[in-house]
Amino acid sequence: MHLCTHWHDWFYQEPTAGGVPGESPCAAARRRRARDRRRATAPSPPPTTPPPIATDQLVEALRPHLLSPKRMWALGYPLEIEPNSCKAVVYVNPPPRPRPPQFTSFDVNAPEFVPGGSQSDSGRGSLGSTPRSESDEEADAVEHLCVRCDKMFRMTREGEYVVEESCVYHWGRISSDSRHTCCDAHLGSKGCSTARFHVWSGTRPGMNGPLEGYVRARSPRGGVYAIDTEMCYTTAGLELASIAVIAADGRLVYRSLVKPSSPVVDHNTRFSGIRPRDLARATKTLRDVQNDILGFVGNDTILIGHALENDLRSLKLLHSAVVDTCALYPHSRGFPLRRSLRALSQELLGRSVQKSSSGHSPLEDARAAMDLVLLKVHEERAQRSRASKQIPILQPYDPLISAA
Repeated sequence: MHLCTHWHDWFYQEPTAGGVPGESPCAAARRRRARDRRRATAPSPPPTTPPPIATDQLVEALRPHLLSPKRMWALGYPLEIEPNSCKAVVYVNPPPRPRPPQFTSFDVNAPEFVPGGSQSDSGRGSLGSTPRSESDEEADAVEHLCVRCDKMFRMTREGEYVVEESCVYHWGRISSDSRHTCCDAHLGSKGCSTARFHVWSGTRPGMNGPLEGYVRARSPRGGVYAIDTEMCYTTAGLELASIAVIAADGRLVYRSLVKPSSPVVDHNTRFSGIRPRDLARATKTLRDVQNDILGFVGNDTILIGHALENDLRSLKLLHSAVVDTCALYPHSRGFPLRRSLRALSQELLGRSVQKSSSGHSPLEDARAAMDLVLLKVHEERAQRSRASKQIPILQPYDPLISAA
């Protein structure tokens, strides 16, 4: 479910109610604190569980909400290059990162710019201008962008770090007053957390592909399922570590731990809930999970999830019948901003998810995504019912009846 949680920290932010253009950050902060106090005193709504609905009726109700291929492309879903190729392409269009205010000044002590010079200039560099080293190992290294601290680092094609450097970063998102929610420090301040290595997501901005190892269902099986996955960082990027699938009635259909194919760099426990002891007892590989999923998911099966493109990419699953709660409940400020599953569940379902400090639960998140979809379906059916009662149904004109 979560492509790079840290990379999306600013991406999944909540709308600021009553924002005023040109307003100072201090005034916005005072209004936000007053709003938070009002929310704290207001009683929270009771947890909501939408009533059950027949599967065939649910399928028909969800057809208008299926994402089009164009929409899937814009959201970063994996799409098949050509029919029956099982090779995917992914277009990654990351959201703009919030930056601290920059003040233009002329530094007389700045080193002279030399084209193709050394990389000791503390800059991030460009994706297409990796300096080459004297050694063959460094010459074959690939440059990646750390999704936590936003710095460039280099790895060999075998997955080894050219320079082992610790990662200092903020794990919280950026609030509307340009502060990190993890430590309340200002944007641009030194990170409050330290990890042993830098990590990357496995994809780059722009076109990614052709990507191998993808599978697709070939025959119809029907049904509606909600999927959620958790991932950890490996030398190859984000890889699947846990998956949960539920049916429309909340019944658990499939759940498994998954052993990554590449060495694990960071278990991402704060967000994934995965610990080293969990993966130590994992026996299934990604190929095993793909075979299990295709045992009950057909090419007409509707899959539901929150930011489902991340789950399908981690599963390496090509699928076209999807309903994404990010698109079902868009952000008030529009794309590319998205509302978090935690906020949607709290506001619409009266349910707290992802509240544990030990990470997310894929089963809990999958059920929340399914209930959000069911809630939307029942609201639309209720609206149609009210509209049909308010507007009289006009009978077709009949000359005999009118004359009588």
